[in-house]
Amino acid sequence: MGLPRPGSLWRRAAAVLGVLMVAAGAAAILRSEPTGDVDPFGALVGTLGAVIGVAGLVVPVWELRRGRRDGAVQALVRAVDRHEDQQYRIVLGPGTTFLPVRFRFSAAPAGVLDDAPAEEWQSLADHYLGLPGPERRLAVTGGPGAGKSLLARELTRALASRHDGQTAAGAPLLLSLSAWDGPPDKKEDPRGEEFHRAFRRWVVQQVSRTYGQPAPLVEEVLTDKAVLVLDGLDELDPGGQDGRPRATALLRYLAVNRDCFRNVVVTCRSDVYEEFEGPAPLARASRAELLPVPADMALDYLRSRSEWLHGGLTERWDGVLEEMRLSPGGPLARALSTPWRLTMTANAFHVRGEDGTGWLRDPSELVDRWGREALRDRYRADAEEFAADHGLLRPLWNLLPPEELLRDAEGSHVAEDMSAEAEEYLLSLFVPSVVAEHPGQRDRYPAERVTAWLTLLATHRALDVPPEPGNLPLIAAVPADLTPHQLWPLGGRRLVRTLHGSLYTLFALLLGGLSVAFLAPLDAVVLLPVFIVVGFSVRRAWSDESDFDWTSRLRPRGSRGGMFDLYMRYVGLPMLGALYGGLFGLIVAANAVGATPQDLPPAVWAAAAVGALLGIPLFRIWSYETRTGVQGSLAGQRYTLFLVCAALRGRLPLRLGRFLDWSYEGGLLRVDGHSYRFRHQEFEQYLWRTRWRPAVLSACLGAAEAALREGEAVAAGRSSGTGRMAEQVDALGRWGAGLYAVCPERVGILRADARTALRAWADHLSAGSEDAEAGDAARGRAERAVHRFREAAEDLG
Repeated sequence: MGLPRPGSLWRRAAAVLGVLMVAAGAAAILRSEPTGDVDPFGALVGTLGAVIGVAGLVVPVWELRRGRRDGAVQALVRAVDRHEDQQYRIVLGPGTTFLPVRFRFSAAPAGVLDDAPAEEWQSLADHYLGLPGPERRLAVTGGPGAGKSLLARELTRALASRHDGQTAAGAPLLLSLSAWDGPPDKKEDPRGEEFHRAFRRWVVQQVSRTYGQPAPLVEEVLTDKAVLVLDGLDELDPGGQDGRPRATALLRYLAVNRDCFRNVVVTCRSDVYEEFEGPAPLARASRAELLPVPADMALDYLRSRSEWLHGGLTERWDGVLEEMRLSPGGPLARALSTPWRLTMTANAFHVRGEDGTGWLRDPSELVDRWGREALRDRYRADAEEFAADHGLLRPLWNLLPPEELLRDAEGSHVAEDMSAEAEEYLLSLFVPSVVAEHPGQRDRYPAERVTAWLTLLATHRALDVPPEPGNLPLIAAVPADLTPHQLWPLGGRRLVRTLHGSLYTLFALLLGGLSVAFLAPLDAVVLLPVFIVVGFSVRRAWSDESDFDWTSRLRPRGSRGGMFDLYMRYVGLPMLGALYGGLFGLIVAANAVGATPQDLPPAVWAAAAVGALLGIPLFRIWSYETRTGVQGSLAGQRYTLFLVCAALRGRLPLRLGRFLDWSYEGGLLRVDGHSYRFRHQEFEQYLWRTRWRPAVLSACLGAAEAALREGEAVAAGRSSGTGRMAEQVDALGRWGAGLYAVCPERVGILRADARTALRAWADHLSAGSEDAEAGDAARGRAERAVHRFREAAEDLG
């Protein structure tokens, strides 16, 4: 569903309701005064004078804002440069200027990437600015973790730093496409004006939130010269939906819509980009293909990230460098072939020991566990095990030269398994290393609790599907969006919703009881707006949707919001709530004690004051959302209840916003607009897998071992049929998709082998064959398969 525009139907409806409430309040005040005490004409003149006074304040402010628009481009460019430089330094570390990224550039859509030389990351901005105008387009492609987002951020920084107001390139704006939910109508024609308006409106909102600039000024900047850097075309369709409809629609919009943005940079995974039609899916675009990190560049980067460089000590990484050069296709070289994994490695092995004098870890352990010698040993063991299972001759390793044996091992599944193990190990060290070397307060949170909190946050998905085995791959494909107002289910969906709805229901019952007991019919009519607001609030408070109150949220135009937004938040709506709350308390208390307006006792005025205080939060129908929290209205109240429930249950810290900001400063999270996202998809997926892995592995192992026990019982004559064994084998099969989603591929293959062996043994037993030798062979294969599956599962912890 598309977000409402500023000044749309929702804002107009709120304005109309506000006018009606003010009118009703004025009528109530006039009615409460004795006849003749208030001059209607004087009241009208005073009201008009107040309106004119407010207009006299608004007009100069409007003129001031119009004058500011002349410098809107430069102001936005400075904000972009400042914001992207901060995020860039958080990712790479303070004082770091070296980016381990190389690419091949093709200047024309029909160009051949293989013929282009490899270039360093610094030259990408020159290539982009050198493209012939008036339309400059570039597609940055590469594998997972190759540095696409990092290079897009660096390109944005470079374009912002070179912007002087006279250059042909406009303001560069980096936007994450994962935040775009498409046009209001999913079937909207990309060639039409509605699609363009929806996309432009989203761009304005994202730029305003991300860079802290008012939306009207952003509108002025979004001319044909603006450069949109759209990060994550492959993330538009979670799970790789058939045909990738949203990504295809966006590419078609950029190709055929006459109103579309002209200067565009898009990042996308290479395999996904090549799925789209044509040699250049992004119309009229050049292409920069990112390359794996070579060994010498990897070592230079690791040196640049280590403090020991200042002392001239470089031999600490010599073993890793030699391993990567001698075995470029080995597990270790694969694990360190992307900038993201190099960053994890630099963090993991840059942690001091407890006494602060030595290093906590030595890079040589990487060589010992995943080097070429370890690869050869595991490859030989795997081949011998395979030969034994299938009755083959044992391989004669002495006849193979070491170089040929290493090449065979590098091309086997063993190398892939070891590379996956190395990646898992580095990911497991990422949070502890960031906590130990946090640039701010290192001792604020222990590493174990940080890991637990981030793991829980990684499970949050904007999906309404049950976490069943078959749904786990779908859930895993959707990235976590840590938008504050949508996190409340993590505190316990039923608990938070019940508390919120119950509080509002009790309040409504109390209000209704007081009204029935003490209000006259005419007084109730005057206070009708109070009952409308309470009824609407009760209905919304029982909602079970994650984004349960999107109509009330006010996303500020910029970091501070527009003037109208600030006025409504801090003055208008609280005053309206105080007026009606105080009026309700005054009327109820006066009727309860039987006092007349001319002689009200202090208790009545006290009731009016209490009503005014209670009315302030009730009438703040708009909440105010930032990336660290939600304040006001229903969304803010539910967010507060969620924090209390999650903290009492030990799930999350009470000051969640401060923790998220601390994680962002340490490089665990990144910021997209007014929400957080995880630093990298691999890191998020690792946390998500560790959350689900114990339950899935336990279910699979339980089914496999139960099937094995049932088979032994049938073979021993203690059971008369294989029905229960077949049920357990079927259960093991149902968990297959879920196991592949949370475990390395090798574990999934071993599960499939165990299921196949158990199924074959069950078929043999159900057939009633008297061939004892065949039965023993089937039983042995099943036992060995289950044993290997159990060992692999135990290795994962």
